[in-house]
Amino acid sequence: MGKLFSSYLEPRDSCEHCRESFAGLAADDGPAWLTVGAVTIIVMSLLFILESSGRFSYAIEMLIVLPITIALALLLLPLTKGFFISALWLLSRKPSA
Repeated sequence: MGKLFSSYLEPRDSCEHCRESFAGLAADDGPAWLTVGAVTIIVMSLLFILESSGRFSYAIEMLIVLPITIALALLLLPLTKGFFISALWLLSRKPSA
């Protein structure tokens, strides 16, 4: 199978395997919103657990949560963008007669 992205978030013009065009499949802000939502749910759950344990100071909690937040956002954004582009591609296909 071909790769969807030519760099971190830059989609290719077409599939390198089957030459299917990706023209007009702009994911826009959808992936960012989905990523923010997913990261918020995960990070807030972690913060509730850390706060309820009462073991750490606020500074230590931030040293734990901040890198996790950044890493999750950077890891999930290409996945959600790929999901949106593939969903747009699937919805734009003409049904076979």
